[in-house]
Amino acid sequence: MKPFARIWLVVLTILVLASLALNAYFFVIITGFRQGALDMVANARAELATFGNEPIIVDVQVDQEIPFDTTIPISETFVLPLDIDYPLSTVINTYFNIPLLGRQEIAIPIETNIPIQYTLEVPIQVEVPISLTYRLQTTVPVEVALPPEIRLSLDEALQQLEAELQ
Repeated sequence: MKPFARIWLVVLTILVLASLALNAYFFVIITGFRQGALDMVANARAELATFGNEPIIVDVQVDQEIPFDTTIPISETFVLPLDIDYPLSTVINTYFNIPLLGRQEIAIPIETNIPIQYTLEVPIQVEVPISLTYRLQTTVPVEVALPPEIRLSLDEALQQLEAELQ
């Protein structure tokens, strides 16, 4: 055999052995990945069976401006009863004409209480416009329960994936 042919034979042998080693390495990696995926699917099925009946609670952030623009009509009649005594103390100056004596000035003192009894009705009819913007910032916990149909179909899909990974 020629030395040139021997070198090619050694190089090809090394390449074949390197290819076999890489294939074995990738086989081990893929098998490990497959086993990890199988464990994840099995854990997901177990978690679904354990916590599938419990609702999922998600906190939803609300940051919203709410415009409020309305008119409130007010139509009301207020009844105000008045029951008072008004004291009157005054002097009335007047005159009268007497024949032969002429004009006579006279002062009449008045001391009295005037009773006032009255019911005052005050009708109010007005429309009050209200316009404002309220900024609502809060966190609302939202509770969602998985329906049994979705839980069962999800379990079936995980079971099928687990069977394919084995």
